[in-house]
Amino acid sequence: MPGNDRCPLQPSTAESETDLKSPARARFARCLALALGLVALVLGPRPAQAQADYDPRSMAWNGASELVRIASEHDIDVRPVRTLDWDVLRPGEAVLVMYPRRPLGVAELSAFLDDGGRVAWFDDFGASEQFLDWFQFHRDPNVRGVPRAPELPELLVARPRSAHMLTEGVDVVVTNIPVALSHPRLTPVFDFPPEGQGFLLVGQIGRGKLVVGGDPSMLLNTMMRFPGNRRFAQNLLEFLGGANSGRVYIVWGDAQPHGVYRGRNRARTPVREAVNTLNESLTALSRAMAAPLVLRPLAMLLCLGAACVMAALTWGRKPSERYGPRGPVGTAAGIAERVTLYTAQKVNMLIPALRARRFLERSIVAATGARATHDVRAAVERATARMEGTQRAEVRAVLAELDALASAAEDSAPPEVSGARFLSLWRRIDAILRAVSTERSS
Repeated sequence: MPGNDRCPLQPSTAESETDLKSPARARFARCLALALGLVALVLGPRPAQAQADYDPRSMAWNGASELVRIASEHDIDVRPVRTLDWDVLRPGEAVLVMYPRRPLGVAELSAFLDDGGRVAWFDDFGASEQFLDWFQFHRDPNVRGVPRAPELPELLVARPRSAHMLTEGVDVVVTNIPVALSHPRLTPVFDFPPEGQGFLLVGQIGRGKLVVGGDPSMLLNTMMRFPGNRRFAQNLLEFLGGANSGRVYIVWGDAQPHGVYRGRNRARTPVREAVNTLNESLTALSRAMAAPLVLRPLAMLLCLGAACVMAALTWGRKPSERYGPRGPVGTAAGIAERVTLYTAQKVNMLIPALRARRFLERSIVAATGARATHDVRAAVERATARMEGTQRAEVRAVLAELDALASAAEDSAPPEVSGARFLSLWRRIDAILRAVSTERSS
């Protein structure tokens, strides 16, 4: 793929030599060249070579001007464009796409094909995911093919599998680091021997034709030196524009779509147009957020948000959820009425019951004037020393019931505490705390 400098046929450039009269001038020239190179690297919008990749107007090795020359020789009207204007396209015309780097609108493509348009899509590692998914193609970068020569293992040959207009006069085509293509209902027109992995497939979409190839580099100027590639390019252009006498629009690289296809089969209703626009916007957002400058801060924000959510779930959002009820002794009855809301929802009140147990123990410890809670039972004995026997038994019974719930809560199947039982426990706790408060004040 030229944009990645992977084409083995890329011509080398001879290095120029400068005869400098002195070491000081030589050092100055090297520093100046390095500084200018850094400035060009930082400020330059794109490398010149990348700008020429697949450009039908470029006569460089990585351009595609030979396609235009072949079209002119066979009276085929080709129009290289940087913007694919769907408002302009009409049925009977054709679109040739080479290495797209952004989606071109699958809804428009479908409507254009339904109306009898023809589309040839050649890509290996470009932005074709949406297109391939829409038309149910699958690409596999692991190609097991035969190289044209041992010293050039990247140049794999593809051979015709079936008779077709695209295979006329073609024995083999030479590809450059291609991908293999497959489709659940289509048989490849060209494939890679010896395993028969698909390279080029042709399908009928409505009244139109769709050609999908796994390597755009085969159409570059430098690949036109191979007779099979040149004849294939002629066959492709005639297939797209010769029979219909229509224009062939060539788009490549960063070409972008514009407008809405307005043939006999309109691409979208207003609702479908909105959905497709949303999909394209989300795709653009996904590409932007995948950039390293955005991805790292975004990941940090997501981690921070996840940590806040986990903290809220673990410790509770309010102090009463983290540490249990915090009202003074004597106000517990007001809280009990608030819990009545849960009785109608049939939820397990085990956790509130355990928090009530902790609240009861802390309140008893606080009533004895102690600061530590290590010996809760001793605090209970001191707090209930002057209580009547019935009240003392009630305190022990409530604590025993709450202790049993705490022990059972660690089992694999924790017990169910109904809202009615919780309210009963809470009212008993309230009565105990009132009695402890009364004993302490007296």
